[in-house]
Amino acid sequence: MKEFETILNTYFKLIKDDTFDFEKFNQFSIVYHSNSIEGSTLTKEETFLLLAEHLTPKNKPLEYSLMAVDHLEALKYVVDLGKNSIKLSSDIIKNIAALVMKNTGSEISAMAGNFDSSKGDFRKLTVRAGTSTFIDYKKVPERVSLLVAYINKNIDSVNGFKEVNELAFDAHYQLVSIHPFADGNGRVSRLLMNYIQQYHKLPLSIIYKESKQEYFDALINTRKKKDIAIFRKYMFAQTKTFLLEQIKILEKKPNFIKGKNRGMSFLF
Repeated sequence: MKEFETILNTYFKLIKDDTFDFEKFNQFSIVYHSNSIEGSTLTKEETFLLLAEHLTPKNKPLEYSLMAVDHLEALKYVVDLGKNSIKLSSDIIKNIAALVMKNTGSEISAMAGNFDSSKGDFRKLTVRAGTSTFIDYKKVPERVSLLVAYINKNIDSVNGFKEVNELAFDAHYQLVSIHPFADGNGRVSRLLMNYIQQYHKLPLSIIYKESKQEYFDALINTRKKKDIAIFRKYMFAQTKTFLLEQIKILEKKPNFIKGKNRGMSFLF
């Protein structure tokens, strides 16, 4: 962790001295990578132009543009929660899901009753992802409540880069393992992680789309071996890659791409 401390100090110094709106740049990056993991084919440039200039990409499914717009609103929501030190509730978790699925969710009919994924309703059916089958839907409300209580109990007592991120990564893993929603579970779980990081004013972690399979493998192996250290190790490696990448960008002369409307500049 001493290496992380040096990297983190360099990152914060460069951010402090930078005149570019780096927070917005990072938020757009989070949206791009998180949605790419879920199947979006929007490029980074297309995502940035969509979110800043409202320019929709040509010959791409509308769903992917809607996913990006919704994800950004959900990310802004969790960032505001963290900045204002607002504690979690099950309703807040549902609100995050509702924002993520606002324009791509729908009402779903199940034997146990109807529910609406665009409103953040908990699922009322069995869900599977790959070879994994998740807990019975009847257990979802209680499990989410327990997770929320655990986070609220510990979020003020954790201290330092390692402890805060362990709580963030653990919360991410636990929520995606509960799989409380019919869709959007990965995105909501990653946003929950970002909320905890923002609460402590730490950089928001990104899971790179290029590491999609390694991400899934880390989740599966953690479940199989019942060892959270596996997922933590993967996430710390992703976070180190992200910080080093951002430092490299901040240290070099920015390569700007001017937006067409309000002059927004992009940095790649």
